[in-house]
Amino acid sequence: MSVYTEWMQLHVARLCLDCQEIHDGQTCPICGSESFAFISRWIPAPERRVKPRPAELDPQVEVYRQLLGSDRAQPPATRWLKRGVLGLAAVSAAAWALKWTAAGEQNGPGRPPKAPDEERKEVLNR
Repeated sequence: MSVYTEWMQLHVARLCLDCQEIHDGQTCPICGSESFAFISRWIPAPERRVKPRPAELDPQVEVYRQLLGSDRAQPPATRWLKRGVLGLAAVSAAAWALKWTAAGEQNGPGRPPKAPDEERKEVLNR
């Protein structure tokens, strides 16, 4: 039986499922088995770093941020005005399409809508 005299970090410690030996290798040093479970599954390993690593910014990242993001924030009134105009345009387009479809159904399927002069002639001829 061997005894560990070195330190072992918790996040790499493994429990052999065959002989219950704790090791840090791919195979168990006692029985040679490759079946194991990480000890951190039952004992949570704390974060090793006290402070997170500082992010090293690539110069291209700043260029992309400037291209994709806008430096100025739009006032809420401008935002609502743009949304209102877009909504009005959408409602107008829907109304126009509905009117066009309804006019086409009155003349029969597959026929174009009649011009106003033709409708007036039909009314007078009756």
